[in-house]
Amino acid sequence: MGIFEYADDNTYAPENFVTGEIPDVAEVAAGQKVSGKAAKGDGTLTIGTLLPQSGDLAFLGPPEFAGVDMAVQEINEAGGVLGKDVKQVKADSGDGTPNIAPSETDKLLRGGADAIIGAASSSVSLSVIDKITGAGVVQISPANTSTAFDTYDDGGLYFRTAPSDVLQGSVMANLVLEDGYDNVAILARQDSYGEALADNVEKFFTESGGTVVSKKLYDPNAANFSAEVNAIAAEDPDAIVLISFDETKKIVPELIKAGLGQKQD
Repeated sequence: MGIFEYADDNTYAPENFVTGEIPDVAEVAAGQKVSGKAAKGDGTLTIGTLLPQSGDLAFLGPPEFAGVDMAVQEINEAGGVLGKDVKQVKADSGDGTPNIAPSETDKLLRGGADAIIGAASSSVSLSVIDKITGAGVVQISPANTSTAFDTYDDGGLYFRTAPSDVLQGSVMANLVLEDGYDNVAILARQDSYGEALADNVEKFFTESGGTVVSKKLYDPNAANFSAEVNAIAAEDPDAIVLISFDETKKIVPELIKAGLGQKQD
């Protein structure tokens, strides 16, 4: 996992790369074994994309769609699959507010998707995983990290290319400790992504001798976050672990206002 650090001029560069391990599960759970319920194909490989065109994660959409477009292009230039071009159907996952992903998933399934790439958000994927895998269709996320998927009953049809929060939590905790901070506060969005990562940061941080003086979960749709920020400020932490999406743009000014931001000369 690569760690990037911002300099005083707001440019960033890789600080280091950390190799971690996620413990293997002794046995695959019954609900995670390949069940043989894959949908019957029609002879043409169709890839569906359930990625963010709207919502807080829309900035992730263009490169994710581009990656799928490039893969389909290269496969077809090499002769396709079974002599036929791969087809693609696209849908907007949104960010869960409102929850448009289920209806968009229906569109992909009606379009004959054999595999669906997405969603980016763990919460969004959890809202459609049963619909997708229940239809015998493979789901592959490029960004889901929630530990909820570690043992999810998916019939062996769900995959992800991002590491679980078990790894991310360990890396974050070690980074904070290596920077010399022993007493930290955690401020995280209240959803499957934020809660899981916050729990793992807390677990690994405290196991390594650190103290979490406060852990606050917030509603990402709130108008402001001053109450949560002021509650954390009252605990006088050495550092803050912020786990958020686009609402970071509202939270950081609140942190600075409360005297918790980057010190200015």
